[in-house]
Amino acid sequence: MRVKLCDKYKNEREEICKKIIAILKLDKDNTFLLYDLDTDKEKQTAILTMKEEIQKCFACSTISSFKSNFDCKRPYLNVVRGILRKQGYTFISTDIDIKINDVVKRTKKYIIFRNN
Repeated sequence: MRVKLCDKYKNEREEICKKIIAILKLDKDNTFLLYDLDTDKEKQTAILTMKEEIQKCFACSTISSFKSNFDCKRPYLNVVRGILRKQGYTFISTDIDIKINDVVKRTKKYIIFRNN
């Protein structure tokens, strides 16, 4: 019988999640703004360069940004949400308005926490 990836790579999967959370730089309430992620190309690139490492430890067939013929608007966010959810994290999003250079922008605030 084949060993499941979640059993075989338990520590590696947790390390990948820690790296993703470190890239996101969550604030004290375990939140991040979608606007910050959308405007920070370094964070996006860092997340997307982890795809090869992620594929070794996670079954990625259900995550659309790993499919070759599927166009995804925000593949970096898709990777973050898909991987962290597989490890038992929960995402809650709320719409918020932020003021940037006297212009009010609408974005999402994501709260990430771990299910026990």
